[in-house]
Amino acid sequence: MSGLQRIAAMVVALLVVVGAVVVGLAIADGDATAGGPSPSAQPGATASPSVEPEPSDAEPSPDDEETLAILREIEEQVIAIRGLPAADIGDPDLITRAELADELVELFDEEYPPEEQEKDNFTLRALGLLEPGQDVLELQLQLLGDQVLGYYDDVDKRMVVVTDAGLDANARLTYAHEYTHALQDAAFDFEALERDANEEDDRSLARIAFIEGDATITMLAWAFAHLTPQELAEIATTPQPDISGIPSWLVDQLVFFPYTDGLSWASALSGGDPFAPEFEEIDAVFADPPDSTEQIIDVEKWLAREAPIEVEFADLAGALGEGWTEVEDTPVGQAILRMSLEYFGIPGEQAVDATAGWGGDRLVIVSGPDEAFAVAWRLAWDTPGDATEFLDAYRTVVDSLPFPAIVVELADGEILVAHASDDDLLRRTVDAAND
Repeated sequence: MSGLQRIAAMVVALLVVVGAVVVGLAIADGDATAGGPSPSAQPGATASPSVEPEPSDAEPSPDDEETLAILREIEEQVIAIRGLPAADIGDPDLITRAELADELVELFDEEYPPEEQEKDNFTLRALGLLEPGQDVLELQLQLLGDQVLGYYDDVDKRMVVVTDAGLDANARLTYAHEYTHALQDAAFDFEALERDANEEDDRSLARIAFIEGDATITMLAWAFAHLTPQELAEIATTPQPDISGIPSWLVDQLVFFPYTDGLSWASALSGGDPFAPEFEEIDAVFADPPDSTEQIIDVEKWLAREAPIEVEFADLAGALGEGWTEVEDTPVGQAILRMSLEYFGIPGEQAVDATAGWGGDRLVIVSGPDEAFAVAWRLAWDTPGDATEFLDAYRTVVDSLPFPAIVVELADGEILVAHASDDDLLRRTVDAAND
């Protein structure tokens, strides 16, 4: 699933549904509407112009100049909160949702080549995470095209706000979030974080989540200082976009985990005060970033620097013989494991409990003649009880899959999940994984 992680790392996007959820939760926890400043004290409360974006080479109109002035003011406010030097970026772009759709297609064409799409489709179908006829590229375009409010492009150092309504409260909130990414990148260099490293899906998602958590607590502190209670309520009650037909695991991976779990993690490191977060500990994380989503989900494991167990694996393609090729070889991690169980119908709390004792894993997927596939996934656990809890949960998943599958406990206490395109291949896969 490395292609999916690449997309998540390239377009660090604030989504409508997340903005509404995190602001709503923060209001409930912090009573922001009761304790926020009066509207007259807030620079961001000025009337927002309704702006249709001009071509980038056009002369700025008076409305454009007013828009840029408001956005520059937000930049100064975010700098004051986050405590990082200003980022050397050009003027931000305001684009319409229709223009965003064109930009996303261009981005995917450049950064998500057909061979990566094919690999991800094969992997996700072998895991049971895509239904027949579903295509991962089309699903991502639908999800992002309907929900992205803005993004920071760390390659071109470009800020983009997506709005058909000018600088309303959502657009200004988005800009505070995305400008934080520009500050992070300028101060710490995103490239050094290796957010899209091959065969490191779990680590990549963990690092995206910590970046997003930092930007989200900064965004909330900005919102509570510079938006009116009415504007906060407007954001918190923003209608959620239609995500019907999009698998829940994809929504969780690209939307909820980076922002909600990332926010919880960053809040713990910043003192837990949404009005006045402290960033010293978060700044230090950029030099020593998390290595697993387990460290994001459970901040105690981050503080203890509990490293994931390295799970060894034999050459599955070689064991199955001529004509077999490895398609995927990566740790999957606690977060995606939890999302997968929920997608397969395991209730949320049970999925959390069944994955809480994750210690490490390695997933190998191979392709063979006549579109045959085999999946071998070894998972290490903190305790035998943790292993048993996951084993029991995944047994219910096995019964629902449209191809042969099995989950067994190995002699060393690890759990083996195996999927295959036929029963004989499943048996051979289990034998190979036990060698």
